Amino acid sequence: MRKWVFIAVAAVLAIAALVLGPRWGAPVARPVSPVSASSIRQGMPAFNAVGVSSGAQEGLTLTGRVLDGNGRPVADAEVSLAASAERTLADVRCDECGLALLACTAHETALHTRAFFEQQQGFLTARATVRTDAEGKFRFEHLAGVSFTVWARSAGLGVALRDRAAPGEAVELYLPPLRSITGTVVDDSGQARPGARVRAVSRKVPLPFEAVAGAGGAFTLSGLGEGPFYVLADAEGFQPAVAQQVEADSQPLRLKLTPSRTLEVRVTRDGAPAAATVRLRGDHLTREEHTEAQGGPVRFNGLYPDEVVVTAEAPGFGSTPQTLTLSQRVTQVTLVLEAAGRLLVTVVDEDGQPVPNPQLLLRTVAGDLIRRDAVPTGALAELGPLAPGEYVLEGQAEGFTAAQLPARVAQGETPLELELAKATVIRGQVIDEYGRPAAGVSVLVQPTGEVVNAGEDGRFTAQVPMPGLYTLHAHHSEWGGGSVQATAPATDVTLSLEAKAGADVTVSSGGRRVEGADVVMWADPENIFRSDRPSGPDGVVPMRGLPPGTYQLMASHPEYLQSGPKPVTVQDGTKQQVTVELEPGAQLTGDVVDEDGQPVVGAAMSVSPRVTEPTQSDSSGHFEFRALRPDRAYAVEARHASYEVMERPMGKPGGPPVRVKMRKRSTFRGRVVDDSGQPVRRFRVDEHDVNSPDGRFELPLSTAGDRLIVAVDATGYEPQVVDRPSAPPDMGDIVLVKAPSVSGRVRDASGGPVPDAVVTCDVCDGSVLSGPDGTFSLASPPFVPRFTVSARKGKVSGTQEVPRGSTAQVELTLKPATHLTGRVYLANGQPAAGAQVEGLNADRSETVSLITGADGRYSADLSPGSYRFVVGPRGGMGEPAVVVQVAGADMTLDLGPVPGTGSVTVLLQPERGKALWVVPGEVGAVGNPPTELLRSRYAQLVYQPMTERVVVQGLRPGRYTLVWGYFHAEMPGTGPVVRAVDVPSQGEVSLR
Repeated sequence: MRKWVFIAVAAVLAIAALVLGPRWGAPVARPVSPVSASSIRQGMPAFNAVGVSSGAQEGLTLTGRVLDGNGRPVADAEVSLAASAERTLADVRCDECGLALLACTAHETALHTRAFFEQQQGFLTARATVRTDAEGKFRFEHLAGVSFTVWARSAGLGVALRDRAAPGEAVELYLPPLRSITGTVVDDSGQARPGARVRAVSRKVPLPFEAVAGAGGAFTLSGLGEGPFYVLADAEGFQPAVAQQVEADSQPLRLKLTPSRTLEVRVTRDGAPAAATVRLRGDHLTREEHTEAQGGPVRFNGLYPDEVVVTAEAPGFGSTPQTLTLSQRVTQVTLVLEAAGRLLVTVVDEDGQPVPNPQLLLRTVAGDLIRRDAVPTGALAELGPLAPGEYVLEGQAEGFTAAQLPARVAQGETPLELELAKATVIRGQVIDEYGRPAAGVSVLVQPTGEVVNAGEDGRFTAQVPMPGLYTLHAHHSEWGGGSVQATAPATDVTLSLEAKAGADVTVSSGGRRVEGADVVMWADPENIFRSDRPSGPDGVVPMRGLPPGTYQLMASHPEYLQSGPKPVTVQDGTKQQVTVELEPGAQLTGDVVDEDGQPVVGAAMSVSPRVTEPTQSDSSGHFEFRALRPDRAYAVEARHASYEVMERPMGKPGGPPVRVKMRKRSTFRGRVVDDSGQPVRRFRVDEHDVNSPDGRFELPLSTAGDRLIVAVDATGYEPQVVDRPSAPPDMGDIVLVKAPSVSGRVRDASGGPVPDAVVTCDVCDGSVLSGPDGTFSLASPPFVPRFTVSARKGKVSGTQEVPRGSTAQVELTLKPATHLTGRVYLANGQPAAGAQVEGLNADRSETVSLITGADGRYSADLSPGSYRFVVGPRGGMGEPAVVVQVAGADMTLDLGPVPGTGSVTVLLQPERGKALWVVPGEVGAVGNPPTELLRSRYAQLVYQPMTERVVVQGLRPGRYTLVWGYFHAEMPGTGPVVRAVDVPSQGEVSLR
């Protein structure tokens, strides 16, 4: 009870301090309509001070001791304190991907992290300081708050920290011996870079350290305490190099700097230079610059050698998006402005009301992100100017399901209404054992397996597929774990962390404790627990809050081989002591050269089997892989846009360097036009995506002997394989024939036209919107004899199967969704509470999920059509599926071994690619393969059974037909085996 008294008193004293809480920058929406949506950028958060003093004599007290690594008191140590609510760099998350900033691997994140060091922001700041007495004891008095960060330092010892210390707890800080990180900084050619700056911050104790590389590029970061450490090196003219999880006092670090790339962009209109705004997008990258009408190119400096998308715009004009890979030191591109258009987008819910604060993402049809915009509630978003062409618009908002629309931009203004459906959500808060909000804790939602993270106040929002019973598991390896069931939609769900069962995992290698190791423990594929922080200098990874039971445990570290699974049994209220040994990994090095022995720069290197991260060859052609097994050989693979591999050598870690030979691809030029002679502006030649206003290209292409064989395709055209002699390099005109189109009309139930319906097909890459009169034209997909065309608008939809080459008009009548209800049963005949059933709409190739409630019932609105529902766990091979036609206003479908139903046992010889069908009634001849059964009103399907004895349950009494044959291919001989059987059946049925 004592801790609850402290928390209650602290809560009262903290009221005044709350107004000093951290303020995080956020754009303020302008209440004007229409508006230009503001571009979302990642900025520096505000690290405001949080007061810790009560300002009165009756404040709270926090006491503790400072000890060295051997448990001896440390006298006269400096002990500092700050409120846990005061944010540091360790708490910052990446705006783009949501990961902790120090864990984000995007190249651009290194630039963002460097800014924290340069501006000296985000590091621990003492708000109160005391010194220890002769017995190593310290005492803070007159505190206001419920949670504090306490750290200590002393001459000759490293820094140690305790997070979320509560008044009334006895805090013990163990100062580790002073340690260091040594290493060298080199450039991409392997040459030393003296003068490079090297900065580091502990992942646990966010205090900065800095050094300058000396002769030979060598550096030493000294005076280090608890780790592991995030280390960043940079130098003038180079992009920062990062090592994210470095162990102090370990093997020397080698940081390789990448030369900065420059992108030069010229903008023209009618053949003359033009003033424009040039926008650059990439992975975690958003930049823009402005060109002058008579000036030279605009330059984007300080770029990584990544793929980017660049566009230009001026009043009334826009350029076609260009996707580039910055493989050279300087990349030049010319963007041509043409008369452009704008998208005027409103984002509404299913009732036509404005969606609160949506985000809009505009992509190319290939999926490249062009822009991301934040839109104030109710505002008309103006996207543009945009070059005419096909785009994809996506809308997102908290509490809503994301939706996409095809967006065809023409000159002028194109209005679009994007409708977002309200999502089913579970909202709640994670609290620790003291009742304090627990920030950053992961929450696993079962049975879907989705994971969300609690925010700064411990609150979380989990989006789930539909109403039903869900189990939420919160886990933090230091603070504990907890679980609770909730029927969605739900609000104010509380997840309390408790110690439960636990383990202290000590990770070593060769008798030495390993810092920076991570641990994962799992009881089954649906219950996986990961460590929230890597091991410190003591090599210990705490794993708290586990449900009692037996787990498999594995430890990993970037510089070591992953450990094998180790069984561990934990009991409630106890901590199991576990030791894990990691073996050092071996290095595999080599060089990539061309036919003349010259280095090949920038080749993408990987090994098979893929047990380590890919890398690139540097400016001397050198590459290396670390942490590989020394007892096996690896195939070394290389890829390069301008070279092709001549051989695929094998290499052994620790053995001699590997030499990879590549042959420079010949450069070919040509022009892609349609059958009327007009240029095709966007197309693909083998793996090269091309955006070209006049259809011309010049590309390095692979040859086969003296032949050039390449595939050329473009949206809306028939793919073509070009097979020509490899000489001459001019391929001339490549003529693409327009693909046959499917035309038709979308109607409502009364026969009226439906505009702005999304029309696509089950094997189509793209989609179109129906016009004002409901008409549409959709390119037929290649290589399929039949396909299913579908249209959707809101909750109504319609489908029709179409033979390829058909010229008949397709009439798509939109029908309301079918209200599907039923129960799911377990193998023992009991209702399955909180169970998930995976479904596939075969007409649209869309997946759905059915989630049951506490009574095993589900209720969902589904588009009419053919479905396959997997009733087995995880939907693996050999699990039964139900094939059913969903139709009508209301429909009931029970799944699993429903009470009162029977089963049939079939003996067969398992074979890859074969399937067993159980179809009601007597079926005569079936196809070879029996694809028509996929449109059955009802059937059960077992794809690729794994055992010779297959039991199919949930069959109502009556006559059935068994069909055993190949699922995708023709059955040799007389075709599939067909056998009639009665249920209940007499004994087993053999189909061998």
